[in-house]
Amino acid sequence: MFSVILPTLNEADNIVPIIETISKLYPSSKVIVVDDNSSDGTPEKVLERYPSSDRVKVIRRDPKDRGLTASIMEGILKADTKYFVVMDADFQHPPQSLGGMVESLIGGNDLVIGVREDKMSLLFYRQIASWGAQVMARTYLTLMRRPRSRDTMSGFFGGNTTFCQKIIRENFQGFERKGFKALFDILKFAPRDMKIGEITFKFNTRRSGESKLNSKIVLSIMRQCGIVGKAMAALVTFFFLSSLGRLLAAILLGVGSTMVAILFTGDVSSKVFTNMLVCLFSAILFMVLANELIVGIRWKDTISRGLLVVAVVFLGYLLNLFMSYVLNEALLAAAVIPTMMGITVAFGYDIVGTYLHLPTQRAPAGQ
Repeated sequence: MFSVILPTLNEADNIVPIIETISKLYPSSKVIVVDDNSSDGTPEKVLERYPSSDRVKVIRRDPKDRGLTASIMEGILKADTKYFVVMDADFQHPPQSLGGMVESLIGGNDLVIGVREDKMSLLFYRQIASWGAQVMARTYLTLMRRPRSRDTMSGFFGGNTTFCQKIIRENFQGFERKGFKALFDILKFAPRDMKIGEITFKFNTRRSGESKLNSKIVLSIMRQCGIVGKAMAALVTFFFLSSLGRLLAAILLGVGSTMVAILFTGDVSSKVFTNMLVCLFSAILFMVLANELIVGIRWKDTISRGLLVVAVVFLGYLLNLFMSYVLNEALLAAAVIPTMMGITVAFGYDIVGTYLHLPTQRAPAGQ
C-alpha cells in the first residue's frame, strides 16, 4: 500500500477524475488531497464524491501558510503508509507510472524521481526557464556535494515515508515553504549516501485548467540556492520586477549603450554629449512610464497591448529625434545614432522585465 499526495490549487475539474483513475489502477492505494485554499471548490468536490472514505483524505491548509512546497511537506508528514508518491492533479504526471515508482522504492531506493522525457512540448520560454532552473539547482547540489537527479525540478517523485519525514522534521525551517520545488529542498538536506532511482515519463497535457507558471517560481528556486541565491533573487526582484528598479536599470543600460555607440561614431564635444543625455533620459523616461501605464490596463488580448507598445516605441524615437534636432541641429546624425542605440537597449530591457512582472503570465492548458 502507498499514498498518493495531490497538492491542489483550483483543480475542481481535474480532482475527481484523477482520484478515480488512481483508484481503478491501484485499488489498495490511499489518496491525500492537500488543498492550498482553492477558490473553485476543489476540496468540496472531493468530499462530495468521497464523504466518508478511509482511502481518500482531504487536508485544508492554513491560509496564513500557503505555498506548494508547504502543501507537499504537510502531505508527506500526514502520510501513514510505507511509501508515498507526489504528483500533480492535472494529468500531466501519468498515473500509470505510479506502479513503477513504488516498485523502485520497494527495490531499496530511498527516493524515486520522475524524469520528464519530452520537454519540447513546453512553450519556448518555459523550456528556457526549465533549463536555467536545472542549471542553478544542479550547480548548487554539486557544490554542496548532495545527491542529484537528471530532473531536479520534477514535481513527480516518491519516497520512503519514514526516511523523508525525518528529513523534513530535522530541516523544517530550512525549506522554502512558499516555494514550488519541494524535491530540490529534499535533495538539499538529504544524506549524501541516499539511494535515488529514476523513471522516465512523457509530460502530458493538462486535462483542464491553466498552468500556474509565473516569475515567482524562478525567484523561489534562486532563494533555495543558499546565501548567494538569496542575494541574486533580491537583485532580480528589484531590477526586473519593481518599477523603480527597471527604470534605473534602463537608464544605466541606455547610457552605457550610447557611450559604446559613440566610440564607433566618433568623438563628440562635452556640450553635445550633455544634450544627448538629456534627449536619452527624456525618451527612456517617456517609454518606461508609458509602458507601466500599459501594464496597468487589463487587456482582453495581447495583440492590442503589443500594438500599443509598438506605438510607444515609435513615439519615443520621435521624441528623441525632435529633441536632438532642437539641441544638436548641427550634429544631428552624430547625436541621434548613439542615443537611438541606447533607447533600443533600454526599452528592450524594460519590456523583458515588464513581461516577467505581468501577474497574468500563464501558459495555456497543457504547456
